This record gives sequence, C-alpha cells and structure tokens, in this order.
Amino acid sequence: MTDSSPLDPHERRRIEDALDRLEERLIDLEFGVHHAWGPADPEALRASGLPESAAMFWARFDGIELAAGEACVFPLARHAESQAEAEAEGLLRPGDRVIGEHGRAIFVLPDDPWAEGGEVVRIDDEGERAPEASSVPHLVLGLLAEMSIVYDEHGEFRDDVYDEFGEIIPSAVRRLLRKRLDFDADAPRPRRDLARILREHGELRASKAELQQVLRRAPEWAAAHHELGLTLLAADDEAGAHRSFLKAAEYAIDDEARAYSLAWAASVGAEAARQSAAAQVLRLRPEFAAHQVAGARARLELEDVDGAREMTRLGLAVAPRNLELLALKRELDRAPDDDASS
Repeated sequence: MTDSSPLDPHERRRIEDALDRLEERLIDLEFGVHHAWGPADPEALRASGLPESAAMFWARFDGIELAAGEACVFPLARHAESQAEAEAEGLLRPGDRVIGEHGRAIFVLPDDPWAEGGEVVRIDDEGERAPEASSVPHLVLGLLAEMSIVYDEHGEFRDDVYDEFGEIIPSAVRRLLRKRLDFDADAPRPRRDLARILREHGELRASKAELQQVLRRAPEWAAAHHELGLTLLAADDEAGAHRSFLKAAEYAIDDEARAYSLAWAASVGAEAARQSAAAQVLRLRPEFAAHQVAGARARLELEDVDGAREMTRLGLAVAPRNLELLALKRELDRAPDDDASS
C-alpha cells in the first residue's frame, strides 16, 4: 500500500497531537504493562511504502505491545511475516497491509481508507471487516483507554468489569466504547457497537444519532446501514428501515451478505417494495428458504427461540408460501419466549 499524496496540514497536526498524547500516556503507565519500541530505522521506514499518515507513527515508535501482548502494533520487521500469514488465511483484500493484532483479530491499513471509513480496519478471524480507527496513533490511544477500564495501574483485572462466569458485564461494555470514542471520535466500529447497545436497551433516538455519525465517516459501510435499519424498525419507521436495508445490500461485500440485507428489506415497508426485495434475494440465493429452515432448526436445538423466530420471519418474507417455514412458524408460535424460559 502506498500513497504519495501530501498529508493535509490539519490532519498532520491532528496525528502529531495524538502522538504527543500517546507518549505522555505511555510514560505514566507502570513498567511492564506495555512495551514500546524506539523509532523505526529511517531508511527502513522510507522503504516501507507506508502512507505518510501511518509512517508518522513508526517514526516515533517501531511498534507497541499492550497488556502483555493482548494487543500489538507490529514493528516494521514483523510486517512482511504477518502479511504472509494473513494472506495464507485468505483474510485480506488487495492493497491491505497488516500492521497489528488484538486477540484473534488483525489490524490492516486498507487500500482506500476513504471507502472503508477509517485508516485502520479490523478483520476478525471470520474475515468480517470494520473500520476501527481514524489513524494508527488514535488506534493505540483508544486501546490504552479501553484497557484503563479493564485493568488497574498494576495490570490486574478490575472488579467491576467481568461477571462470575468471566463474561464482560453490559455496563462495562458501554464504558469501554465511550472511553474509546473519547480518544478517537472518528472511530466507526466502536460507535456502531455503542449504537447497537443503545438500540438493545430501547434508546432508539440515541442509537440513530450515533449511527448517523458513523455513516458520515463510513458512508459505504454495509454493517452500519444494516444497524440503522434495525434501529429504525424498532422505532416503527418501516419505510426508513427498508431504505437502510437496501443501502446495506448495495454495499455488501458478497452475495450472501447482500441477500441477508435484502431479506430484511423484504420484511418491512410497502408491499411492492418488499416483493421486489424478495425477488432479488431469490435471484441471488434460490436456496434461501431452505437455509433459513435449517438455520432455525439449529437455533432451536441450542434453545435459541428468538433466533429461530428471526430466521423463520426472514425466510417467510422471501418465500411466504414455503410449507416448511409455515410449519416452523406454527411451532414457534407455541414456544415460550427466551426470557420466559430462562
């Protein structure tokens, strides 16, 4: 990945300010909680092909390791090896450059940050992409901020983050995301995740407002359009939800994701628009109804009644006369809700 265009002066100042803040925070951390390498070799940095905005980070730090390796921005010498590993796993798009990792996810500099919605993109182990941060130093600042919620100054887990089963508690998730956004307001993925939490708690106006911010920064991110569709649907704006699901389908990365968003579009809105979306699903995936039946049955085996109902609903939106789906709906109509059975 290369970018020969000069960096905007405002953006240069923004990144320099972030690097200064990062240096200050690293100094304040207790030794052993992190490891930051010194500046990269200038000749190696010039030969790296990094865009100027990213090269500014390696000019100060040749990589940073956080929380005993939980997250890492790689030294230059590790880029080629990490790139080869990700390519072998089929996780990358043309132009992606691997620069770090967080757990089982990797961080890349995409070929076109404007299209992706961020200079740093996160790719999970299933290949799902999400614009993670507006720059590399903002990524590290955000991760440090998150870790201040999870760990104390000695690197030990705080008491108010995980429950007795080792699962992070919902209130802590919200604090993590807000803390992250305090240090990188232009980070789309954390803001989308915050919007999802707000929707799930019925805070629909706040969720919509967050998603509108996300889409100003990442207008081609299908997952954000889809999440907005779910929020508008919860707010009984079926026409708006239908439009958002169509947008999600427009920017979907493959036919499977496109068909999924179109199925949601087929479930809401005016009848003619719903029929049009359903027809598009069947053109893309003629087997859609059969897959929904199989998926719903699998959810029932896991006692996920709500998940089975959602899959059945989407299947019937696309194939309303499918006998297996109709029989499954009758069965689910008699089943107790997940909350009632727990």
